[in-house]
Amino acid sequence: MTAFGAMFHHFYDDSHPMGQGAISGQEFCDIIDHLGRESILPAEEWLRRALTDSLEDNDICLTFDDALRCQYDVAYPIMKDMGLTGLWFVYSSVFEGNNEALEVYRYFRTVYFSKIEDFYDAFFLQVRSTYPEEYTERLADFKPENYLAADSFYTEEDRIFRFLRDDVLGVERYHPIMLAMMDEKDFDPDSIRERLWMNDSCLVALQQDAHVIGLHSYTHPTRMKELSASEQHLEYKKNTEHLGKVLGNRPVCMSHPCNSYNDVTLSALKKLGIQVGFRAYMDTVPSWTQLEYPRVDHAMIMREIKA
Repeated sequence: MTAFGAMFHHFYDDSHPMGQGAISGQEFCDIIDHLGRESILPAEEWLRRALTDSLEDNDICLTFDDALRCQYDVAYPIMKDMGLTGLWFVYSSVFEGNNEALEVYRYFRTVYFSKIEDFYDAFFLQVRSTYPEEYTERLADFKPENYLAADSFYTEEDRIFRFLRDDVLGVERYHPIMLAMMDEKDFDPDSIRERLWMNDSCLVALQQDAHVIGLHSYTHPTRMKELSASEQHLEYKKNTEHLGKVLGNRPVCMSHPCNSYNDVTLSALKKLGIQVGFRAYMDTVPSWTQLEYPRVDHAMIMREIKA
């Protein structure tokens, strides 16, 4: 197996809710043991080997997407105790005063509904009542098992939700539906900003401890490849500028948000001096480049551990 990254997102503890897909500190330790500490390279060493084309099969790095505060509060101290470092892929808009919907909506459905199925029921009802004909027509021939098939950990309802969100509604219609649902529950997104994301001081602390900070776009589009060339370039240019300002150096690595990218994306990244990038899956791709290193999601590793 080629060198790859282990991909982490959400963690939970007494301060961070146990939402869908989140893991505990102990589960994080279990994953590290399962991967084998001897196979996990320091972040700077993994990156150096990638840049010099000297990675060996099964060289592993730990990667963290989205600049989540729960990663900093739960995973970072454990890694410090173990002497491990990772690559942290950051989207920058939240550091500059914006609330990005992806995490706000996740927190809302985690905390304001007793279980994820209750949120899905409410969401499906809202979409069906707002766009009744389109809802019926688009789902008539939809086969959940074929949608996002590479993500085997998704439930049927997970897939229906993502299909409605990304393929049926799109950004312009999805947000008003979510805002209406949040208004119903009197949920104020501004009240939870500090619980959701790191701040600049966190990034500085990580870099000082030899972790590597890389790009993850500016606003975290879920469909990057559908943006124009100028829009994609701007997403990564603003991301680069923010990290350069905070950390004093330009990033050379990144990960693709939601695994969405195309040749236009890769060209934009190369122009910005990005030399190493990560996909979200372990499958191989035609005409593989160093901007497409594979990763395995922590959910898949947990499945192996529990098997």
